[in-house]
Amino acid sequence: MFYAERDKEGKIVAIRKDKNSGKAELTPVTEQELQEFLASDHDPGTYEALLEEADKKMIRVLDDLIEVLIRNKVIMLTDLPEEARAKLGTRKDVRRKMQEVGADLTVDDIL
Repeated sequence: MFYAERDKEGKIVAIRKDKNSGKAELTPVTEQELQEFLASDHDPGTYEALLEEADKKMIRVLDDLIEVLIRNKVIMLTDLPEEARAKLGTRKDVRRKMQEVGADLTVDDIL
């Protein structure tokens, strides 16, 4: 979720990933507000933060896609380079442990 720093008229002047970042009061941003904000001309750092967040979610999608391809025998785990197998194994173990301890995984985390 993203949060907005707003001016006196309620217009978004900055988008933040962390509600506790900065000194200004931050409020949740709707998808419509986010699209309008992105359509205007703003600091490139804002776009980088949004892209970084999207990249994190995309990594989860790729994890799940690879898992489905392996499960359906489209590819074999051994088809992947050893380094890739190790990274996938580590991520799978961490996600499993998070579920075991009851970590709050959202739909985006599981897909």
